[in-house]
Amino acid sequence: MIRTSAFVVGCLLGLTACKSQPSRPLSADNYDVAAADPAKVQQIKSDAVRALLDQGQYYAALAHIEAQKQAIPDSPEVIYLEAEARRHLQQREQADALYKRLLGGPLEGKAWHGLGLLTASSDLGGAIRALRNASSKLPTDVEIRNDLGYALMEAGRYSEALPELSTAAELAPSQLKSRNNLIILMLLTGNQAGADRMAKQAGATPETVKQLRNQAQAIRSQQQARSGRTPA
Repeated sequence: MIRTSAFVVGCLLGLTACKSQPSRPLSADNYDVAAADPAKVQQIKSDAVRALLDQGQYYAALAHIEAQKQAIPDSPEVIYLEAEARRHLQQREQADALYKRLLGGPLEGKAWHGLGLLTASSDLGGAIRALRNASSKLPTDVEIRNDLGYALMEAGRYSEALPELSTAAELAPSQLKSRNNLIILMLLTGNQAGADRMAKQAGATPETVKQLRNQAQAIRSQQQARSGRTPA
């Protein structure tokens, strides 16, 4: 993304993320176990790529993807993994084309999610439409619900953001990101008591609360800038 938006910051805010442990990388041992099953071998290789993506090693992930494409050039999963790597590397045109190749296929929901994240910094309305498409395909996907809620919140559509963020929080009660985004929403809507209560119940540290307040102010400033008003 050419410009880092508040949407992306909120989605990737380090203190709110709660990722699962990355899958075990491909090794001689687990490769041998699966050698009799080509599909299992391919899954192990894809898991290795996902682990590299989780670790931010996007160029290494692309190297492994290029190797996989030699054997299965039209695999939807490999196309999706390449799109994810290129999105993180700000290779927007390539990522956009790859995601669009997946529309109408088994990974369409994931593709719409990627397109939404890809356009969030330049076209918030388009991002919301893409994320709604993603949610309609994968209604129980916590990340999609959270990202849609955050995009709606950034657009000032607070009444629409609330059910999306609440759904994400209820689908994954232990996930900090959705809970923290709900606190930001309460701050933006002036519900200070609700924000304080939720922060206390969650055991949020003063530093976390401070960062969430800063994030709320950043969103408000961007909204004012878009509307042509001078931020307070």
